[in-house]
Amino acid sequence: MRKIMTAVSAAVAAVALAHAPIAGAVPAMPQGYPIENLDTECRAGVTPEWRYGETARRYLADGTLQFTNRTDQTVPYTATVETGTNRKIEANSKAALPSGWDTTAKTDIGLKESNGWIEGETFGPIELGPGESFRVDYGVLEKDFISMFVTCDNGVLRNAPGANVIRGTGPAERYAFAYIIKADGSVSELAMEIPSRSQGANSKPSDDQTYSATSGPSLEKVAGERDTVVKPDASFRRDDEWPKLNEPAREGDKSWYPHDIEAVAPTFRKPGYSQDFLNWSKGDYTFTPVTDYVVGAENNQYLNWMGEDGRLPGGWLTSVGAVKRAYMPVGTKLKPIDLKPGDKVRVEYGTTMTRINYSEISAGRDGTYSRVVTHPQSSAPSGFWAEATVTSKDGTTRTIDVTPDEYRDLPVPTQTYL
Repeated sequence: MRKIMTAVSAAVAAVALAHAPIAGAVPAMPQGYPIENLDTECRAGVTPEWRYGETARRYLADGTLQFTNRTDQTVPYTATVETGTNRKIEANSKAALPSGWDTTAKTDIGLKESNGWIEGETFGPIELGPGESFRVDYGVLEKDFISMFVTCDNGVLRNAPGANVIRGTGPAERYAFAYIIKADGSVSELAMEIPSRSQGANSKPSDDQTYSATSGPSLEKVAGERDTVVKPDASFRRDDEWPKLNEPAREGDKSWYPHDIEAVAPTFRKPGYSQDFLNWSKGDYTFTPVTDYVVGAENNQYLNWMGEDGRLPGGWLTSVGAVKRAYMPVGTKLKPIDLKPGDKVRVEYGTTMTRINYSEISAGRDGTYSRVVTHPQSSAPSGFWAEATVTSKDGTTRTIDVTPDEYRDLPVPTQTYL
């Protein structure tokens, strides 16, 4: 089986290299690999296949339409797209993507070969009172993605050895953010029910709420408290076969064994991303930020011990409040923020990291297991953070914790224990 998988891996690597996207269009490596069930236990017989994960998204504007009812009567208004657009996969064309992409890419992350707005499509009708305006911003949601050739390798579901991680960008669904601006300057949002792209298609208002946001990099927050050691909890277990400190050494034993693990408090914030929003209306507004980039981390502890295929013993990370791997996916809703007219808000989000100290033991020259080596400190994910800084029109600021409860602390929905 191992020889077969090696041959498959070599073929996959050749395909991935041949189909690598052009350098200028390749998105940066993401902070997390949001591939479903990656790094979890599996059994032989899993069919190797390309799987996709969304790593970032952005809203590509195709146009803005606005109309003001300057009469003294209520009028129905329908906006019409005057210039059509057609977004296509640029980093990886269909021919450059692995076989079967149009099934798995659509299923996994909703990617499309092309999408956009056609001239003559409409929004409405909208009932506008005297002095009211209707505005619609429309375009296409573009997604950055990664693709892995996922297989069961030595009992773990992961990218096939030797296979490249393919990165690309492509269009997903269309969007339309619609607003009714009242005569007094307040704003009422309208979500649009958007049909499949076709000549003359009409997008109608729905009752759901929408949001507007822009994204960019954020800065790391550095903790200033004094470091303290966190010992493992009662779940910590050592294998009975592993030798203990100063026990007589087995004849000819040159192996290394796990000895101890501890965490270092406080945690620190790994840099993530940010989004900015301005309440440009004349009324109070509740802004609900949604993440546009995946954030996460993976523990890569150095080990001499070979018992778990390059991973720490099972349960050791969780015993000190961390996990092997975790990510907060694109599209995660953060907590809502109440804004006054003219308020600006910057929302930053990222991964909470825990520092890990790990040591191993082996036989010393004295004939006992006396040689203890503490490896360089590593870090592992232990949750996520999101913080909003609101700046009022008078320049005063306030800070709000907007971390979603299910992602604040372990366990989180996307963690991996291995």
